[in-house]
Amino acid sequence: MRFAIVTGVSKGLGYDISKVLTELNIDVIGLSRSTNETVENLIKSSNGQFTHIPMDLINVDEIESLIKEVCHQILARKPQKVYVFNNASMIEPIERLGYLDNNLIQQAINLNLVAPLFINNSLLKILRNEDIELVIVNITSSAAERPIYGWNIYNGTKAAINMHTKVAGLEQESINASHKIVGFNPGLMDTDMQGTIRGADQDAFTEIDKFLNFKKNGDLRPSRDVAKALMDIILSENLINGKIYSINEIL
Repeated sequence: MRFAIVTGVSKGLGYDISKVLTELNIDVIGLSRSTNETVENLIKSSNGQFTHIPMDLINVDEIESLIKEVCHQILARKPQKVYVFNNASMIEPIERLGYLDNNLIQQAINLNLVAPLFINNSLLKILRNEDIELVIVNITSSAAERPIYGWNIYNGTKAAINMHTKVAGLEQESINASHKIVGFNPGLMDTDMQGTIRGADQDAFTEIDKFLNFKKNGDLRPSRDVAKALMDIILSENLINGKIYSINEIL
């Protein structure tokens, strides 16, 4: 039996990852701050394969107890493999250093970086002596690899996620563990995050015209297409520990 945990399931890529997984007969626990009609419909249509746990991952102090609860549910089902998709993240605050709100900086760092680190650490710790293979996928971004004006926090957190992925993958490979830890760059998608980017102030974000043109020119992929391509990578048996995979390699 295979099982999955997905964060940020209320919309966009997180929702579509969850939907594709259930279509592949993989049970999913979805984590997000809130639910909506789309998620409720998935709960109803999945015949018990998709369940939702409300959790604001910005409140990182609650993560370890939450993961203990999730692991209790996992162990009751006795899966051979568990997939983990650390998808939840936020692009805000988009602003220059010196104009940023420190509270918003903390929230973004908690969600984009601390939450996946806590989740991954807790899972490996709690399931250490169980005969379960973990496949952890950290959703990253091209922003991890190039500086973008006004994206101090998003650039920094995604770069840190990439390095976390590489180090954690190295550790698992060095001890010949069965676990895999990889990253995935989904590229440009037509999601609410892109809408937030297009609504940024031009003084804070000098590349706004480029992102307006991405939408205008039809350069944004549907998130379902990205989710299906991600499954083609992750469900293969040839994952390389610590590698940052990119949608551009396959689409």
